Amino acid sequence: MTDATPRKRSRPRAPTTALDHSLSALARNDPDQCLRIAIPVLDDVGAGAPAIDVIGRAAVSIGAMGLARLAFETAARALALQGLAAHAVAAAIAVQRLTSKSDLLTELSGVFGADASRARNPSVLPPPLVSERVAELDGVPRAELVALAQKKIEALRDALPAKLPARARLPLWGSLPHGAFERFAQAMEVRVFGPAHAAILEGERGGSVFVVARGEVRIARRLATPTVIDEETDEPTPRESMPAELPDELEELAVLGAEAVFGEMALLTEAPRAACVHTTRASIVLEAPPAALALAVKEVPALGDELKAFSRQRLVQNLLRMAPLLREIPPGDRAALADAFETRAFAEGEVLFAQGSESPGLFLIASGRVEVRRRQDDGGELAVGGIEPGGCVGEISLVLRRPTVATVIAAEPTVALVLAPENFMGIVRQHPTLLASLYELAVSREEELIQVTAQAAESADDLVMV
Repeated sequence: MTDATPRKRSRPRAPTTALDHSLSALARNDPDQCLRIAIPVLDDVGAGAPAIDVIGRAAVSIGAMGLARLAFETAARALALQGLAAHAVAAAIAVQRLTSKSDLLTELSGVFGADASRARNPSVLPPPLVSERVAELDGVPRAELVALAQKKIEALRDALPAKLPARARLPLWGSLPHGAFERFAQAMEVRVFGPAHAAILEGERGGSVFVVARGEVRIARRLATPTVIDEETDEPTPRESMPAELPDELEELAVLGAEAVFGEMALLTEAPRAACVHTTRASIVLEAPPAALALAVKEVPALGDELKAFSRQRLVQNLLRMAPLLREIPPGDRAALADAFETRAFAEGEVLFAQGSESPGLFLIASGRVEVRRRQDDGGELAVGGIEPGGCVGEISLVLRRPTVATVIAAEPTVALVLAPENFMGIVRQHPTLLASLYELAVSREEELIQVTAQAAESADDLVMV
């Protein structure tokens, strides 16, 4: 009893810009080359604000701390003006690390946070127009590069408005009130990753939550071969980089850009990572390590509430999109459907329901993995199969109105959406196609269980005869 193997796919990548080349140079510890490419980008209307932050990071690498502070302070406000919340926060974090002042984070909370004073329809700047042309300041000495960057950034700073307007509400930052916004940012570390860097590996256990400030990441999972876990470190090994072309053993799930959040499942469960995440280009990523995030939540409980609510919402959205059972439901109806489900977490080895019990409802597996076991006449248990994320269990007893025909156990920490029996009829009246799909699945699964059990009995008889 296993779910069908999903089809492998690969989305086209966005074009590589001059700023991507500059950030790549910074990631490979070549700050001078970074400056030579990034300084001309300051004149690009679309990419100028992100270039200021990149120049600030190169300035830190060469010890030009005056330029670094100017760059980060200017970048935070310029990026906020363009509506680039995560990158603006990354610059503001750098300012706080240099000066111990959090004024910029407070200002950004007033621009992006839940308490921002927004007009009914806050203005949105047009998408940045960026150049793919790489113009380098070849042969220019470091001192002249620093002076030129200082002059250009000062001019950009002086052109910024005295007060930043509130920006459109973003899914994560827009849910955080004052205090929670700043404390969440303070729990983060800013990472500069080169192309093909492994931020998360499938099968590893880790609690970090990530936000893409600039760049792009690809989420993929293995089609068949599981990741080998190192017994000493409890992590997958080796930690390989990802080639540009997706290997045959991986299926691409998504390609995410700026403002994307990944790794948030760690807020709900300790299950091993269900997919790997690699950068497709040089990227700036905010990482909230588990210890720092736990301390932040302890100090500001509202932060924990909002992060869990955000994670559950994302969990539901992803599951409603990927679950084969719900593909016949119109996308516009799925959010309302999700409200009828309860989110429940199960520890490894915990029983979701036992064979012979009354119907506990329908379980959609959101993360982790469950095993299906059937009790035999001789008292032994037969392992029937496993259900991965996107699959469901409990449909046989719910639809066919009989006691459960198997025991389902969490093979690892698991999160599921559970539809209680008392809510079932109301849902299927609104979505009769769901009832049809569940009935077909229930009959097919029951026949499969009978067949597997019969085969096991035949094998046992053969052994007795021998």
